[in-house]
Amino acid sequence: MVLVAAVALIDTDGRILLAQRPEGKSMAGLWEFPGGKVEPGESPEAALIRELAEELAIDTEQSCLAPLSFASHAYADFHLLMPLFACRRWHGIPRPQEGQRLAWVRAQDLRRYEMPPADLPLIPMIQSWL
Repeated sequence: MVLVAAVALIDTDGRILLAQRPEGKSMAGLWEFPGGKVEPGESPEAALIRELAEELAIDTEQSCLAPLSFASHAYADFHLLMPLFACRRWHGIPRPQEGQRLAWVRAQDLRRYEMPPADLPLIPMIQSWL
């Protein structure tokens, strides 16, 4: 079981930030909601705050992370459990720090981006929430 926390960063225009997995990582080229693995002893919210600082150079607080949904997906060699949070408040401008590409996407256009299987069931939840 792998626990990964993800976030739908939503800008003032109602667009969601997607990050493209860089070359050299598993599922390279696919688009995903930003986030990352939850370390032992770390809460999903703390993991997101850490990952957003490391991957996008932005800062947020736990009070700005609203639980939205979760994904549970069995890949060939592990099972992924991924809580998804929504976030509308952060400090800084998201900038790729790990060679990934970023895209601000309208909710109705999320399916135009090729995503990992675990992310796909989250799209209808985000679309209905926005």
